Amino acid sequence: MSKITVKELEAPAGYDLTLATGETLDVSGGTLVGGGLTGVDTWVLSGHFSGNADPLTSNLRRDNTSANSLIGTGMALDTSTGLWTFPATGYWQVSAYVTSKATATDNRYSVLEMDYTANNGTSFTTPSLGRTHIANMSSVTYASSKNTKIFDITDTSNQKVRFSIFKAVSTVETVGHATENETYFTFKKLGDT
Repeated sequence: MSKITVKELEAPAGYDLTLATGETLDVSGGTLVGGGLTGVDTWVLSGHFSGNADPLTSNLRRDNTSANSLIGTGMALDTSTGLWTFPATGYWQVSAYVTSKATATDNRYSVLEMDYTANNGTSFTTPSLGRTHIANMSSVTYASSKNTKIFDITDTSNQKVRFSIFKAVSTVETVGHATENETYFTFKKLGDT
């Protein structure tokens, strides 16, 4: 076994440093710079709506508030189909946060479906489903739900997600906001596939 001790190791511009198969790099006592997340994007519902959205296709904006969370290219939304296209292959964590608002009405709930397609929208499965029950109160009541799913994206042309929101009664609102994240969707690349 050979040992090389260096103070700093840097690849020339346009090149990567790689280790041969089976080799290791010991950075104990030092700092490894680089790595980390290469893709993070958050989209926000910009206004309230009542009733269902199957799928959700409008009133969405990239989070552009202070300290927004865009790293990398970001997601692309097809507003005619509600399909979200991943900017790169890899393991992606997709999270959906939905805030619902109801007035005094029975049977109040909200359902969020996270649908997945492997064939560019020809067929879908629902690998993540969130339900929120909203207690029957005599005044306005808010409730929130969260869905999270990790996808192994190997084909960005065909593997996509979409979101649908369903309500028990049409008066239940999905809460959106122009400057705050009340209903929002976060896409985070965890690593390469």
